[in-house]
Amino acid sequence: MANPAESSHIVHFDDFELDLRTGELHNNSHRIILQEKPFQILATLLERPGEMVTREELIRRLWPTGVFVDFNLGLNKAVNRLREALNDSAEEPRFIETFPKRGYRFVAPFTRDGAGPAVASVASTSAAHTSGDGPNYGHENGRRATTSFPAETRHLASPGAEVRREKNYWTWAAVAALAVVLALGGGHAMRSRAGRNRRPNLEKFQVTKLTDSGKVELAAISGDGRYVCYSRRDGGLSGLWLHQVATQSDVQILPADAIGFDGLTFSPDGNHIYYVRADKNDPGFKYLYVMPVLGGSSRLLIKDIDSPVSFSPDGQRFVYTRGIPPRNSTDVRLANSDGSGDRLLAGIGNTYPGFQPGATWSPDGRTVTVSLDLYAGRHSYVLDAVSVADGSVRELYSSSKAIGRPLWFPEGDTLLLVMNDQNERGQLWTISYPNADVRRVTNDLTDYDTRADLTRDARTVVVIANHPTSDVWVAPATDLLQAQQITSAALPLFRVAEAPDGHLLATSMDGKLWSLQADGSRRTLFTDLLVTDFQGDPAPCGRFVMFASGRAATTELVRVAVNGEEAAPLVRGDLNSFVCTPDGKYVFYDDMHKISRIPVEGGASVEIAQILGENIGGRLSISPDGKFLAYPYRESIPAPATKLAIIPAEGGAPMKVLSAPGVVWGLLWSLDGKSLQYSFPQNGVYNVWEQPITGGEPRHLTKFTSGIIYDFHWSLDGKRLLMARGDASSDAALLSNLR
Repeated sequence: MANPAESSHIVHFDDFELDLRTGELHNNSHRIILQEKPFQILATLLERPGEMVTREELIRRLWPTGVFVDFNLGLNKAVNRLREALNDSAEEPRFIETFPKRGYRFVAPFTRDGAGPAVASVASTSAAHTSGDGPNYGHENGRRATTSFPAETRHLASPGAEVRREKNYWTWAAVAALAVVLALGGGHAMRSRAGRNRRPNLEKFQVTKLTDSGKVELAAISGDGRYVCYSRRDGGLSGLWLHQVATQSDVQILPADAIGFDGLTFSPDGNHIYYVRADKNDPGFKYLYVMPVLGGSSRLLIKDIDSPVSFSPDGQRFVYTRGIPPRNSTDVRLANSDGSGDRLLAGIGNTYPGFQPGATWSPDGRTVTVSLDLYAGRHSYVLDAVSVADGSVRELYSSSKAIGRPLWFPEGDTLLLVMNDQNERGQLWTISYPNADVRRVTNDLTDYDTRADLTRDARTVVVIANHPTSDVWVAPATDLLQAQQITSAALPLFRVAEAPDGHLLATSMDGKLWSLQADGSRRTLFTDLLVTDFQGDPAPCGRFVMFASGRAATTELVRVAVNGEEAAPLVRGDLNSFVCTPDGKYVFYDDMHKISRIPVEGGASVEIAQILGENIGGRLSISPDGKFLAYPYRESIPAPATKLAIIPAEGGAPMKVLSAPGVVWGLLWSLDGKSLQYSFPQNGVYNVWEQPITGGEPRHLTKFTSGIIYDFHWSLDGKRLLMARGDASSDAALLSNLR
């Protein structure tokens, strides 16, 4: 038995045990390894229980002299990670109390082994220590993402490489490894040894972080597990890197000159990389190339491809998917390994062309499985099986949550894939074939990308772990360069607008709609209804608030009172965007390539116009005088391009069509009605730009040097620009010893 001197480094609080020497945190005997900075914060707070430790003191402890980073943002993120590890909340703290803009305090009782009785909790004596700032409404930066936001949300970096301890002790990997055991620990009895070997091995499951740049966007693993190829974003463009698993070494094999990559696949012999690369002039249009693994010249194989390829068992052919925007359908296509013989296997209608995680070929060569996002039906997403012999399609599984690329186990009886859980986080699941019995594999705080990849023996999978952040920022209309962050929430907020009563409305990744004070404080749930992803910008509409809410596989445009009650659906359909008239009497919305208008009080819809091009590429916007509508759209002929259309609000032919620099986000009219404004990335950094409707070059309105603008709106009085702004960090990891 350890003596007090040897054991005093062990601290106990609630169900946690912290080893101050190793940084290991245990919760009911389950180990969580803290990153260096969250550990240092916790250790510092425990040194002074019941006292506020200032932000300045923590910054001095975490970053030595001579280091130049955004200390406040870094501290927020570190506290955020610590709260995630402790399952704590800034709003209702059990362990760490926030003093807004000043510091933090450890509020739970704790003991040190061999060091006497527990230190009293300050929670019971808070009256003697409450700050003069009133209730605690401060929050820390947290996570976001997904597929409806700009593609760069899974590519852009936040901080650079961490110190060596962080490379070894990274919270999300430890939580992932732990949660796998919790999620399915104890297991179910297997009928045979062969059956056990085909299922994820929960006792020996391991997670290894491969990169720490925060800039990785996509990864693939060779069939033998020796190499991982990944795309990494540097300075706004992407290149390809090869990681040797045995030596942990990396070499760049393709320079960073691509807009982005949408597919990586090793050839069956492991000698070549097949990669899907976006067109520089239109990120929505992609090409398939092949190149030697160790670098060399690339060869173009396929034009117009939207997913990674998957090889047939004999390696002679591959399957891929292509979204068809004009038809709202997805083509599943086959081609020879050299790109010749390209042919249609099956066309699957009523699907969203922008969701293309990829199809995969079964080990027996008879079946191709593909995940799809449906426009209608009982559920939003399906996993389909397509017969290679005749192209017939049957549904294997359906879900209201996103289903990622299916990966076959070599026996052909199990599929491994990433699927969103109830919190909209991508997690690993298995689905048996053909019975479609679903089992969860991971249950952690990481958001895994939908395009994972698996070794030939199904023992190792490579995943991309996303960690986005977003907060509300406000800038005065008179000087947009004076933007200030007004929230610091553990829960990232990705949409923001002002309600008719002056409160702010913001949506989080899980589809919840929140109400905040004008200064960003006092976040409360606005409504029990969930906001539909990317269609559901909350918008003031006279004395109401409008937003889109998902119901099964359709979308409803919902009207609610300013207090979040009295919800009333106005229209249902394949809605993508909407906007209210300045007088609050009507709502314009787009539904299946047409724009319609409906009274806010309810009534019949009236079609206004057909949408130009292949599909609408963003949200509708209405001019301040209510006379004109604007929207972005995409076209592929004669060349891929994004355009901005301006049409009369009463209907009729477009009065003006402007060229856009690329895919734009958050289209708005300027306050004077003379320009269109949008968010657009340049060198990987998002800013708000303004395009005069008379033509000419767009100009910067904001001049941020880093980060992503997910959304922006003007306040109702036009005096403030509201922005949801943050960053995204993503890295590659190996989950090994799966079975």
